[in-house]
Amino acid sequence: MSHTSTFTMPQHFSRTDVETRQRRDQFSIQRLEQLLQHCPSQEIMEERMVHYEVTWVQAGTGCIGIDSTQHTIAANTLYCAVPGQVRRLLLNEGTRGYRLSFSRDFLFLSTPGAGPVSRLDSYGSENCIPVLETDEEMREEMQGILHNMEKELRNFYLLRSEVLSGLLNLFVIYLSRKMDNGSGEHPDSKDADLVRKFRLLLKENFTTKKQVADYASELFVTPNYLNRKVKKITGFTASYLIQQQIILEAKRQAIHSNISMKEIAYFLGFEDLAHFSKFFKNNSGMNFSNFKKGLSLSI
Repeated sequence: MSHTSTFTMPQHFSRTDVETRQRRDQFSIQRLEQLLQHCPSQEIMEERMVHYEVTWVQAGTGCIGIDSTQHTIAANTLYCAVPGQVRRLLLNEGTRGYRLSFSRDFLFLSTPGAGPVSRLDSYGSENCIPVLETDEEMREEMQGILHNMEKELRNFYLLRSEVLSGLLNLFVIYLSRKMDNGSGEHPDSKDADLVRKFRLLLKENFTTKKQVADYASELFVTPNYLNRKVKKITGFTASYLIQQQIILEAKRQAIHSNISMKEIAYFLGFEDLAHFSKFFKNNSGMNFSNFKKGLSLSI
């Protein structure tokens, strides 16, 4: 039995060709041991995330990095990446586990709305990766869900995609519960929900919208109210998070691409190169040229 499973709609399934193309490759499960067969040990796999990704290491060693941060892989641990982040992965021989990839649209197929994926989204505006240690009970529950996913993928049962989306929601809920442990704010409070919506809007619009008022307008609140609630939940103002999202993307581009400072500035919505240079230095503590010279990301 193959341990690599990617969701594709069967030809005889009663969906249009357009729907089939839209959902293809939006959900996949891959065993890490199968991945190692195609990628030799000690080879770094680098990828700009288009979908959400959860890497569950059940046994083995290696390293995983997100943007300019990195972690040593440990057994019985999950590592989550979100769209927009640059993930670097190195797995040593003998590593076992799963890599789960899914799009936001596929997750919402069975449960429209914000859903538990918003817990993962909150990390995408920061230069970090959620690292979750699993206890025995959590491992048993998640293993059962993944086995059911693999079973659905091997067959062409009625409403297959909806069942897979439902199982995926259940899986992400377990992750969300783990992330919420120790949080000082109730994860489903009105304020926390507002902040999650703000973070999602920020991730999608930071190249064109750089003022708190832009986001406050879309969220139907005043800029002062949004700043106050964001600081209450995160400890930082909305304006600070906007600035740091822009800086984070500038660093991603500098680290993982060969484009010039001028091209990065233009991509981020700065028409004046001097303005971008000043913005970068004021919000990162160093000028862009020195940052480029000092780059040394290795796993």
